[in-house]
Amino acid sequence: MKPLVGHEIVQQRFTESLAAGSLHHAWLLYGMKGIGKHTLAETLAACLMCESQSACGACHGCKMLIVGSHPDLFRLGLIEGKRDLNIEQVRGVLAFLSLSGAESGRRVVILDDAERMNGQAANALLKGLEEPTAGSVLLMVCSDLERLPATIRSRCMLQQCSPLHDAEVREVLEQQETPVKATYVDLALSLAGGSPGAVSCLQDAKVAEALLSWRDLTADMSSADVGKIQAWISVNVKLVPHALIVQLLVNAVSPMLQKACNEDAYVGRESIQQALQACLRWPGEVVRHSLRAGPALLSSVLQLRAALKK
Repeated sequence: MKPLVGHEIVQQRFTESLAAGSLHHAWLLYGMKGIGKHTLAETLAACLMCESQSACGACHGCKMLIVGSHPDLFRLGLIEGKRDLNIEQVRGVLAFLSLSGAESGRRVVILDDAERMNGQAANALLKGLEEPTAGSVLLMVCSDLERLPATIRSRCMLQQCSPLHDAEVREVLEQQETPVKATYVDLALSLAGGSPGAVSCLQDAKVAEALLSWRDLTADMSSADVGKIQAWISVNVKLVPHALIVQLLVNAVSPMLQKACNEDAYVGRESIQQALQACLRWPGEVVRHSLRAGPALLSSVLQLRAALKK
């Protein structure tokens, strides 16, 4: 099991409730993607299955969890290629929770991608939340709380999971099975925004080198070499996550935008903001409108460059 980094406060609340015998039957762990919510859920499940309620890693229950054979834990998430969690999957969860524990006296489900439940699935889960089975615990992981119906949110113990601090992000990146090389850690921290998962792609040296090159090309957007930018886009736009391409643009332009604000240059500030918003919309518009990513990005970058030159 992966070591938990960050979210210690949530873990403490959970273990204190468990020790006091007042554990809520449904915990909803929510927060931005890539910050370790699933690892937190696994840790909380380990506390439930552990003989000492501490996720010790050494007892019989913990050993079964480590090798993935504990009969009292069920994991459910979005199936690759599917758009949502359906009613049959949720019914499977409820059927599992209705049984008696085989080893621990509990039945525990980790429900990942909870916000991806379709309407029928959410309605089915609601009934299970209203009539929980004794000894059942549902650990829900969610990256977009507003997509969950209010009726489900109101029946859960809501626990917000915050972005990690830079030191914690660094720790996670260094603990990965394939760690991000030290050469790229500073770049990763500048892009992560508290989410190690957002920059896990920097494990690939090709992606990391491409991003370093993009950072250099866009460091001064007002005088950026259009030919070199076009060449970079043609080679790397399919390799590098679009969100990170945009984040480096934001990092480069933010000081210039702040300067315009300080100088009260309304016209210049407005045009820069509009151009930057076009860049921020680019990843979503590529998907929604089936645009060619390269030309669409180049158009947005040229708009931003022109705004900065005014």
